[in-house]
Amino acid sequence: MSQSKGRVAIVGGASSGLGYAVAEELLRQGRRVVIVSRSEERIAAAAEQLRSSTDGRVAGVAADLADPDGPARVVTAARELFGQPEIVVTNAGGPPSMPAVNAGADDLVAAAELLLLPVQRFLELCLPAMRDAGWGRLVAITSIAVREPQPGLVLSNTLRAGLTGYLKSVSDEVAADGVTINSVLPGYTATDRLTELAEATAQRTGTTVDAVMDSWAVMAPVKRLLEPAEVAAATAFLCSDAASGITGHALPVDGGFGRGLL
Repeated sequence: MSQSKGRVAIVGGASSGLGYAVAEELLRQGRRVVIVSRSEERIAAAAEQLRSSTDGRVAGVAADLADPDGPARVVTAARELFGQPEIVVTNAGGPPSMPAVNAGADDLVAAAELLLLPVQRFLELCLPAMRDAGWGRLVAITSIAVREPQPGLVLSNTLRAGLTGYLKSVSDEVAADGVTINSVLPGYTATDRLTELAEATAQRTGTTVDAVMDSWAVMAPVKRLLEPAEVAAATAFLCSDAASGITGHALPVDGGFGRGLL
């Protein structure tokens, strides 16, 4: 039996899409999982669906992780429900699409509150116990925009790249304690968030949502959109004992979209 079986995990943005798929995979691997979303109704429904499909131990917590108190509420709930969190998977849908020249200081601050600061707060809350225990995992789901900035996504391009640099710095300082910190960079994946981006792109360029989605589907060598389960499988692996030698990395799961050698 894997030593990580039964460990306590927190998964953000998990009422649907990538977060839901990650939670499902972790439950299938025997973790106890706290899933998080802003909507109490949606997270309760997601928890019930996961419980039915996996027969796993899962609980839903409604919290806005962009709120400074949000991560603390989730960690407290996890401790009360299952015990000290040993795995944290952060995931946020992303800030609004806009031209770079229109991005003001308030937009950048709001994006930092959504994409960067919740991760820092989770680390501040969970890292001491992980280091004391000699085992811990944090995986941030970010975007291929970290490696190749995408048109119209200036806020995501900027803050996700900044988050990646922050995680790399922290990972260097805790690796000897048995704690690994990584990120996963999804390519174009069939989620509600992608549909929202397609709608914004279609409006900006005067085309249709279907045409935008089709154009994205053929950009990677796999010639299709990825499925959330494919991103979830890579994320869950990084949360495992088997991935103990992988830390400080940003792993693309993009169907070959990135054309760089490294």
